[in-house]
Amino acid sequence: MACLFSYWHVVERLWKLWGSSPDMSHGYLVPVIAAGLLWIRRSRRPSAEEVGGWGWFALGIVILSLGGALRLTGILYRSTTIEAWSILPFCLGLTLCCGGRKGLVWAWPSVVFLAFMLPLPNSVGGLLSASLQRMATISSTYLLQLLGIPAIAQGNVIWLSQETVGVAEACNGLRMLTSFCAMAVAACFIIERPFWQNGIVLLSAPLIGVIANLLRVTATGAAYEWSDSEAFSTFIHDFAGWLMMPIGIAMLWGELKILQNVFLASDDDLQSLTPYHSTNGAAASG
Repeated sequence: MACLFSYWHVVERLWKLWGSSPDMSHGYLVPVIAAGLLWIRRSRRPSAEEVGGWGWFALGIVILSLGGALRLTGILYRSTTIEAWSILPFCLGLTLCCGGRKGLVWAWPSVVFLAFMLPLPNSVGGLLSASLQRMATISSTYLLQLLGIPAIAQGNVIWLSQETVGVAEACNGLRMLTSFCAMAVAACFIIERPFWQNGIVLLSAPLIGVIANLLRVTATGAAYEWSDSEAFSTFIHDFAGWLMMPIGIAMLWGELKILQNVFLASDDDLQSLTPYHSTNGAAASG
C-alpha cells in the first residue's frame, strides 16, 4: 500500500492522460488485461515454499534502486513521462523481491504489458504521428485511384473530384497501431504457439494496424466521392472507425489460422510446449 501511495500522483496523471488523449484511450484496459494475464498464468505462481533466494532479492533491490533513480530524474526535470516509465523497473524489482525467480517467471508478461499504458516521449510520439499521417494520406490516395476515383495528395489533404478529405492528426492510426500491438502481445502470452510463430504475429501487428487505418481513410474518401450526403459520409467515417479493431482482429485470426494449418509443428516446438502442458496438468490434477 505504501508503494501504491507513493505513485498515486503519477497514476492520477496517467488517468487524466488516458481520458484526454485519443491515442492513449486504451490505457484504462491495460492494468485490467495485465491482471488477467496473472490469472491465466496462475499455475506458474510460486508457493510460499518456493519463494526465496537472497541473490534474487538483492537483484530486486538493485532494480528497485534503478527505478527510484529514474523517477527522481523525472521529478527533477518535471517530466511525467519519465516518472511514469519508472513504474516498469519498480514492478519488476518488487516482483523479484517478493517472488524470486519463480515469481518473475509468473509475472513478467504482466509487467512488460504495462508499458502499453505509458506515454511515449514527445519526440518519439510526434515523429510516429507525423510519419503515420503522411503514410495514411499517400497510401489512401493510391487505393482511391485503384478504385477509379480521381484523387491527388497534397500535404495531408486528399483532393477528390468534388470534395477534399483531410487526414487529421487524430486519423493517423497511432491509436489503432498501439491498441492492436497491445492486443497482439497479449495474444502471444495467452495462446500456446511456437516462439517463431509468436515472432511473426508480433512483427505483423504494426502492419495490420496500418492497413486497418488505410481502409478507414479510403472508405471515407470513397463515401465523399460517391455520395452527395454529408451526413452519410460522416456516418461512414465514424462507422469505419468502429470497424477498425474488428477488421484487425479478423486479420490476426486469419494469420493465426494460416500459421496453424500451413506450417506443421516440429518436434522441437512440441517439446518446448510440453513442460507448460505438464505444469497445467499437474495443477489441474491437484
